[in-house]
Amino acid sequence: MTKPSKGAAVFLAFFGLMFLVPGLLALLTFLANGRNSSASGVMAGAGIALFISAIGGGLVVAALAGYGRLKKQAALEESNPSAPWLWRNDWAGRRAESLKKNTQITAWVACILCNLVMIPVAINIVSQVTHRNDPRLFVVLGFCSIGAILFVVALRSSLRHRRFGNTYFEFDSLPFSPGGRLGGRIHLQLGADARHGIDLRLSCIRKTVTGSGNNRSAVRTVLWQADQNVPSGAIGTDPLGRTIPVDFVMPSDAYVTDHDNPADQVLWLLHAKAEVPGIDYLDDFELPVFKTSSAADQSATDASSMSLGFTSDSSGGTMDAAMVTAPANPKVVVSSQDGCTEFNFRAFRSAGRAAFLIVFTAVWTGIVYFLFHSGAPWFFALVFGFFDVFLILAVFHSALGTERILVGNGEILSTKRVLGISSTKRFSISEIDNILPVSSGQQSSNPGSMMYAVRLRTKSGRRVTLADEISSRQEARWVVSQIESLAGLKADTRVEVDSGFGPPPQPGAPFSTSSASPAERLALQQSRPQSRTATLISFAMFAMFTGAMFAWQGWRFANLKLMASASRASRSRGNAPRVPAASNPIPSRRAFTAAMTDADIERVLALPAQDQAEVLLERAISHDPRALDLFEQNVEGWVGHIRLTGRMKRLERRSEFSSDLRVRYANADINLTLDGWQKNEQAADMLIERARTDLKYRPAAVYFLGMLAGRGVAYEKIHPVLLEYAKHDPDAYVRQWAVEGMRYLGKDEALDELFDSFTDDSSNDVRERAGCNISDCGNFTRAQRMRMVPKFLELVSEPSTNAQMRGWSFMALHEITGENLPTDAQAWGMWYGQHGAERLAEFQRLDWWQVRGDE
Repeated sequence: MTKPSKGAAVFLAFFGLMFLVPGLLALLTFLANGRNSSASGVMAGAGIALFISAIGGGLVVAALAGYGRLKKQAALEESNPSAPWLWRNDWAGRRAESLKKNTQITAWVACILCNLVMIPVAINIVSQVTHRNDPRLFVVLGFCSIGAILFVVALRSSLRHRRFGNTYFEFDSLPFSPGGRLGGRIHLQLGADARHGIDLRLSCIRKTVTGSGNNRSAVRTVLWQADQNVPSGAIGTDPLGRTIPVDFVMPSDAYVTDHDNPADQVLWLLHAKAEVPGIDYLDDFELPVFKTSSAADQSATDASSMSLGFTSDSSGGTMDAAMVTAPANPKVVVSSQDGCTEFNFRAFRSAGRAAFLIVFTAVWTGIVYFLFHSGAPWFFALVFGFFDVFLILAVFHSALGTERILVGNGEILSTKRVLGISSTKRFSISEIDNILPVSSGQQSSNPGSMMYAVRLRTKSGRRVTLADEISSRQEARWVVSQIESLAGLKADTRVEVDSGFGPPPQPGAPFSTSSASPAERLALQQSRPQSRTATLISFAMFAMFTGAMFAWQGWRFANLKLMASASRASRSRGNAPRVPAASNPIPSRRAFTAAMTDADIERVLALPAQDQAEVLLERAISHDPRALDLFEQNVEGWVGHIRLTGRMKRLERRSEFSSDLRVRYANADINLTLDGWQKNEQAADMLIERARTDLKYRPAAVYFLGMLAGRGVAYEKIHPVLLEYAKHDPDAYVRQWAVEGMRYLGKDEALDELFDSFTDDSSNDVRERAGCNISDCGNFTRAQRMRMVPKFLELVSEPSTNAQMRGWSFMALHEITGENLPTDAQAWGMWYGQHGAERLAEFQRLDWWQVRGDE
């Protein structure tokens, strides 16, 4: 009986709020700060936040609506305690609604939620990797194809619903009873002719749920099954459409519908399928099969006469009549040779299963390859690789394995072959007890996808599988009937079920833990109600966890503006293509209290080139003039002798944003040296040619050209080349790195050209980097940058300037002037009119190398 729980509803509602509240806060934050971020980044963040909010809102709605539905269901069950077939509204109305009725709604919800995340993320990632010829683009596109697939599935579901309408199965009787007839009509809109008729399959399914959480899985086992084809001429009509007649006879010992234990249920399902032009017709209905007093008497009469040809078996299945008709399209090839009959099961006989295994194994193998070639712990690679071996073997067996059964001369031979390797087993007829078709539980929602095998059992109890990967129940039974007939064995074509869950449950059946299987005992223990103390403890822990989550979210939201400001400041100082500084280990920074002595210099020059470079660069970052001079004297001699170690990478990053222009020049020198370029005109010519001919190296080439020109090498030759790439190259990624190269030029004309890129370029990335290079990146003096303030003031005063450009411009004004003013054009204009000349004079009094920087 259904028992609605207020505690469960409250738990689910609070759990949903844990997603809903943070998701809405994040969404508001992304929208509020959108003007300071790229459009693709805002879209990606807002999409993810909206997805999380939708999950939370859905859980809250499900908690409230679900509790109301459970209350109504409990009242309905209490009013009909002995008639479970009246517990469902559609059953009570002598009909069964299609299980696919809400498929289109579910498909569209999944499609929308998935694409809310995938589309913005895809736009953001693809815009970053497209211009780099990065092969990871294909991984991103493959990931995004999931959203496209879900859209196609949702569209097909809508088209199917529009074509066939709200289908339902009308009962001839209520309920259906074992030993009786299961009849009725499927009502649908069927505008096209089904030339091959309607295929119907009636199945008794045991659905067993195991595990919990992420390990939860449902296993469906076929207990009984029958098929029939309704010819197109038998399809009737009604005022609203067409009707498909249904008429099956159920065995008298059949199990009845049982929903008492959600983890172990017995279901009766009717599957209908028809091939019609366009979208095929597919439907599933759950039917009420219960025993009544009148049906029980009728079942006893039917069982005594055995007119239906069914008898019970201990495995929970049934024994069908000995005569089994041949399947319409058998996969097995039967032939005769030397007085024997051969049953040949060829390779790739279950094409769908084999194809799925091949694709799944290929993906799994790719994951294993990635784990072995990445920094992931070796344990994961080892475990995944271990299972990959079994998957590969399964692919060989399913796709390439062949099996032959030879019956004759008083024995049965079973030969299996995979990749030329074969094994043969012989069995004398006298030692064989029986041969049965076997099925096992399968994690599938479609009973028709079950796999069957032919199993031989000897009198000594040994079990041997003669053939497997048989997709048709009818074919498996027919093969067994033929082998039994040829071998002179007792005819027995029942389908044996391999199940570790014991006998299926039945309403009112006694249950003894002493005779139960381990799985049944575990299920019984899990179904016992918890004590009141345990319940209170669970709710207390949940309340503490929920309170901590909301407290954390409140603190996070209170500090959100500060975090966003810090993030923007950090982003304004870094190259877009570089790894963010937060992802690098925090460098240990030594503080040098005194300048280098002669002894220090002698000791450093005795070190290897790598150590020399690192020590001198670190001391240069500390503004040691002797270290700066010594670094410049020796840097070209390190070409080919130093590399980008972890320490060097951190020092290079620190020098890039130094408050000392001399250190920033050292940064250019160390980058050129690490890439093997000397500071001479020959290197400039080689880089210009490399940029012209090597598309992949062009972004790096223009970057290094800027460094060379900034260090006084072939400026007149390099500047027009660099400007051409920055303005006119069709690849935005090349333009971005050309703009990065221009920040090293140190000339007033370069600042004007950067401003042109900031205002005119079509790429957000290029504009952002141009603005950062004007404001505080690169090798320009503070007085030079101050000259750009009127241009930014003019830009923020223009009504046509969009919000993103306006935000970047105000940030540049703050970084150039060091003044903290609100984002108001009039306030900045008044300040510049009153204090601009004063601030410029202040900057001109500074040492030429003093700039705004980190250290």
